[in-house]
Amino acid sequence: MERIDDYFCPIQGAAFAHAVPSLRAKIGIAPFEPLGSNYGVAGNTFRAYRDWPERPSAVYRLWAEGVCGELDVELLTQQLETNEGFDVWHSSLASSLQDAWLQKQGEPLSFAHQHKLVDLFVKWLSSHNLSSPSLSESLVTRANCALDSQTLSKLNECLSMALPIVSPSMGDIHSKKTYEFCQKLIERFSIHFGGSRLLFDYFAWRSGGSGA
Repeated sequence: MERIDDYFCPIQGAAFAHAVPSLRAKIGIAPFEPLGSNYGVAGNTFRAYRDWPERPSAVYRLWAEGVCGELDVELLTQQLETNEGFDVWHSSLASSLQDAWLQKQGEPLSFAHQHKLVDLFVKWLSSHNLSSPSLSESLVTRANCALDSQTLSKLNECLSMALPIVSPSMGDIHSKKTYEFCQKLIERFSIHFGGSRLLFDYFAWRSGGSGA
């Protein structure tokens, strides 16, 4: 049976490897001043969140503000020293976001929308100076890639267009199994070329893209 590595596109791999130093330079730089922030999710992303009684951006930002207000950097640094600790934290973020959404909107977020928002929040957090280089490195190593049309399309390019999808979208991430499988593919490619899932997210992102 062929290895997944056999499908890696050398051109995309070289581009990613070349970009890794500049992508790493985006980590832990911005001053951590969360009040009034969009917490990593711009208005064009929320266009895919339709027909809710409350503005999705307001519900998300209120949730993110609360998470930042309760952030214990020292404790989180210790927790994220292991993959298991990251998974517990990531799951707690997803659960608390869903709880906040249900309280304000009366209906739950889909799996795809829920986890994209959580992963964009973690990506936003990674770009800020949290006065803990160890925490920043743990985020680089362990954080997931937000899955949407941009990152999924880039993943297919990196796999030499081996995936039988023409126009992938966030909505294709319909279950935990799908989510974990895509994260694993991104991880295998990224580590092979000296990066991580989080750095792949930075690599795949295009300014102005909707990422639906």
